[in-house]
Amino acid sequence: MKRLFVTLFILVIGYAVFYDIKIGTLPFLSSYPTQKETVALPQGEKATYKNIEVKSGDTALSIVEAISKSKSPSIEKVVADFKKLNPGESPSKLRIGKTYKFPIYQ
Repeated sequence: MKRLFVTLFILVIGYAVFYDIKIGTLPFLSSYPTQKETVALPQGEKATYKNIEVKSGDTALSIVEAISKSKSPSIEKVVADFKKLNPGESPSKLRIGKTYKFPIYQ
């Protein structure tokens, strides 16, 4: 009997891993809005950004990669630009359901 439960447990774990690798559990990238805005930053720079509501499983880097057309720059640049667009907010402590400004890199 114990052997049957162990076999079923291994099969369920195997199916869960296969499903996660094949289909994934993160939301589709096309679910982000397409509205772009421009804001003037200190030092006369201009940045293009999108207002995006954070969903479960989102990180600042994954959102920036999804909305940018080119390869996103270094993590340090993304963090610095995020902090310029969202003063007082930390990209490592995003809250689900809250809307933030994420930089777009062309």
